[in-house]
Amino acid sequence: MHHTYIQAGIKDICAIQVLARRIWEEAYNAMLSKEQIDYMLEMMYSAKVITEELLNGIVWDIIFDNDRPCGYISYSFEEDNSVKLRKLYIGKNSRGKGIAEDSIHRVLQYARRNGKNFVYLTVNKTNKRAIRAYEKSGFTITASVVTDISNGFVMDDYIMKCFTKDA
Repeated sequence: MHHTYIQAGIKDICAIQVLARRIWEEAYNAMLSKEQIDYMLEMMYSAKVITEELLNGIVWDIIFDNDRPCGYISYSFEEDNSVKLRKLYIGKNSRGKGIAEDSIHRVLQYARRNGKNFVYLTVNKTNKRAIRAYEKSGFTITASVVTDISNGFVMDDYIMKCFTKDA
Protein backbone atom coordinates (compact mmCIF):
# COMPACT_ATOMS: atom_id res chain seq x y z
CA MET A 1 0.00 0.00 0.00
CA HIS A 2 1.86 3.07 -1.25
CA HIS A 3 -0.39 6.07 -1.14
CA THR A 4 0.01 9.57 0.22
CA TYR A 5 -2.12 12.61 0.92
CA ILE A 6 -1.41 16.20 0.02
CA GLN A 7 -3.60 18.94 1.45
CA ALA A 8 -5.06 20.88 -1.45
CA GLY A 9 -5.13 24.62 -1.89
CA ILE A 10 -6.55 27.07 -4.41
CA LYS A 11 -3.88 26.04 -6.97
CA ASP A 12 -5.22 22.46 -6.88
CA ILE A 13 -8.86 23.20 -7.77
CA CYS A 14 -8.45 22.22 -11.43
CA ALA A 15 -6.85 18.89 -10.44
CA ILE A 16 -9.77 18.19 -8.05
CA GLN A 17 -12.28 19.00 -10.81
CA VAL A 18 -10.59 16.64 -13.27
CA LEU A 19 -10.51 13.83 -10.69
CA ALA A 20 -14.13 14.48 -9.69
CA ARG A 21 -15.47 14.26 -13.24
CA ARG A 22 -13.55 11.04 -13.99
CA ILE A 23 -14.50 9.33 -10.73
CA TRP A 24 -18.14 10.48 -10.74
CA GLU A 25 -18.66 9.21 -14.26
CA GLU A 26 -17.15 5.84 -13.26
CA ALA A 27 -19.04 5.56 -9.98
CA TYR A 28 -22.46 7.00 -10.69
CA ASN A 29 -23.34 6.37 -14.33
CA ALA A 30 -25.37 3.33 -13.24
CA MET A 31 -27.03 5.18 -10.31
CA LEU A 32 -27.69 8.69 -11.66
CA SER A 33 -28.58 10.23 -15.00
CA LYS A 34 -25.86 12.07 -16.95
CA GLU A 35 -27.88 15.26 -16.42
CA GLN A 36 -27.86 14.81 -12.63
CA ILE A 37 -24.13 13.98 -12.60
CA ASP A 38 -23.37 17.14 -14.61
CA TYR A 39 -25.63 19.23 -12.39
CA MET A 40 -24.11 17.90 -9.15
CA LEU A 41 -20.53 18.28 -10.40
CA GLU A 42 -21.22 21.94 -11.18
CA MET A 43 -23.06 22.42 -7.87
CA MET A 44 -20.30 20.89 -5.71
CA TYR A 45 -17.08 21.31 -7.69
CA SER A 46 -17.19 24.73 -9.34
CA ALA A 47 -14.06 26.81 -8.70
CA LYS A 48 -16.24 29.24 -6.71
CA VAL A 49 -17.61 26.50 -4.42
CA ILE A 50 -14.25 24.84 -3.75
CA THR A 51 -12.56 28.22 -3.18
CA GLU A 52 -15.24 29.17 -0.62
CA GLU A 53 -14.87 25.81 1.11
CA LEU A 54 -11.08 26.15 1.33
CA LEU A 55 -11.41 29.69 2.68
CA ASN A 56 -13.96 28.50 5.26
CA GLY A 57 -11.68 25.83 6.72
CA ILE A 58 -12.94 22.76 4.86
CA VAL A 59 -9.96 20.46 4.34
CA TRP A 60 -9.42 18.92 0.92
CA ASP A 61 -6.75 16.22 0.54
CA ILE A 62 -5.73 14.81 -2.82
CA ILE A 63 -4.83 11.12 -2.59
CA PHE A 64 -1.89 9.79 -4.59
CA ASP A 65 -1.44 6.12 -5.44
CA ASN A 66 2.18 5.50 -6.45
CA ASP A 67 2.64 9.25 -7.06
CA ARG A 68 -0.42 9.53 -9.34
CA PRO A 69 -3.55 11.39 -8.19
CA CYS A 70 -6.24 8.77 -7.66
CA GLY A 71 -8.86 10.44 -5.48
CA TYR A 72 -9.69 12.97 -2.81
CA ILE A 73 -11.28 13.45 0.58
CA SER A 74 -12.91 16.52 2.05
CA TYR A 75 -13.88 17.06 5.69
CA SER A 76 -14.70 19.80 8.17
CA PHE A 77 -15.53 20.68 11.75
CA GLU A 78 -19.24 21.08 12.39
CA GLU A 79 -21.10 22.96 15.12
CA ASP A 80 -22.23 19.83 17.01
CA ASN A 81 -18.62 18.97 18.02
CA SER A 82 -18.27 16.60 15.09
CA VAL A 83 -16.40 16.22 11.83
CA LYS A 84 -18.34 15.80 8.61
CA LEU A 85 -16.72 13.57 6.02
CA ARG A 86 -17.95 15.54 3.03
CA LYS A 87 -16.33 13.63 0.20
CA LEU A 88 -14.36 10.42 -0.28
CA TYR A 89 -13.79 9.39 -3.87
CA ILE A 90 -11.22 6.99 -5.28
CA GLY A 91 -10.76 6.12 -8.95
CA LYS A 92 -11.63 2.55 -9.88
CA ASN A 93 -8.02 1.63 -10.77
CA SER A 94 -6.99 2.36 -7.17
CA ARG A 95 -9.86 0.59 -5.41
CA GLY A 96 -9.29 -2.59 -3.44
CA LYS A 97 -5.93 -1.38 -2.10
CA GLY A 98 -7.13 -0.22 1.33
CA ILE A 99 -7.05 3.46 0.36
CA ALA A 100 -10.70 4.12 1.29
CA GLU A 101 -10.28 2.44 4.67
CA ASP A 102 -7.08 4.38 5.31
CA SER A 103 -8.78 7.64 4.27
CA ILE A 104 -11.69 7.00 6.66
CA HIS A 105 -9.17 6.24 9.43
CA ARG A 106 -7.37 9.52 8.59
CA VAL A 107 -10.59 11.51 9.13
CA LEU A 108 -11.44 9.63 12.35
CA GLN A 109 -7.93 10.38 13.68
CA TYR A 110 -8.37 14.05 12.73
CA ALA A 111 -11.62 14.12 14.74
CA ARG A 112 -10.00 12.40 17.75
CA ARG A 113 -6.95 14.70 17.69
CA ASN A 114 -9.27 17.68 17.76
CA GLY A 115 -11.52 16.34 20.53
CA LYS A 116 -14.59 15.81 18.35
CA ASN A 117 -17.25 13.31 19.45
CA PHE A 118 -18.09 11.67 16.13
CA VAL A 119 -17.67 11.69 12.36
CA TYR A 120 -20.71 11.59 10.11
CA LEU A 121 -21.41 11.48 6.39
CA THR A 122 -24.15 11.06 3.84
CA VAL A 123 -24.05 8.26 1.27
CA ASN A 124 -26.32 7.44 -1.67
CA LYS A 125 -28.65 4.62 -0.58
CA THR A 126 -27.82 2.59 -3.69
CA ASN A 127 -24.04 2.85 -3.21
CA LYS A 128 -23.69 -0.56 -1.55
CA ARG A 129 -19.88 -0.69 -1.96
CA ALA A 130 -19.41 2.60 -0.09
CA ILE A 131 -21.92 1.66 2.62
CA ARG A 132 -20.03 -1.62 3.25
CA ALA A 133 -16.70 0.25 3.44
CA TYR A 134 -18.09 2.70 6.00
CA GLU A 135 -19.68 -0.10 8.06
CA LYS A 136 -16.36 -1.97 8.04
CA SER A 137 -14.76 1.15 9.56
CA GLY A 138 -17.30 1.37 12.39
CA PHE A 139 -20.02 3.60 10.91
CA THR A 140 -23.69 2.82 11.37
CA ILE A 141 -26.74 4.14 9.53
CA THR A 142 -28.53 6.60 11.80
CA ALA A 143 -31.06 8.22 9.45
CA SER A 144 -32.49 8.29 5.97
CA VAL A 145 -32.86 11.61 4.17
CA VAL A 146 -34.08 12.84 0.79
CA THR A 147 -32.71 16.27 -0.12
CA ASP A 148 -34.15 18.35 -2.94
CA ILE A 149 -31.17 19.84 -4.82
CA SER A 150 -33.45 21.62 -7.35
CA ASN A 151 -33.67 21.24 -11.12
CA GLY A 152 -35.91 18.24 -10.43
CA PHE A 153 -33.10 16.27 -8.75
CA VAL A 154 -32.92 14.79 -5.26
CA MET A 155 -30.20 13.13 -3.22
CA ASP A 156 -31.59 9.98 -1.58
CA ASP A 157 -29.08 9.26 1.18
CA TYR A 158 -28.37 7.54 4.44
CA ILE A 159 -26.66 9.45 7.22
CA MET A 160 -23.94 7.33 8.81
CA LYS A 161 -22.10 8.07 12.04
CA CYS A 162 -19.05 6.76 13.88
CA PHE A 163 -18.28 7.83 17.44
CA THR A 164 -14.66 8.72 18.15
CA LYS A 165 -14.88 8.25 21.91
CA ASP A 166 -16.32 5.53 24.08
CA ALA A 167 -19.83 6.46 25.14
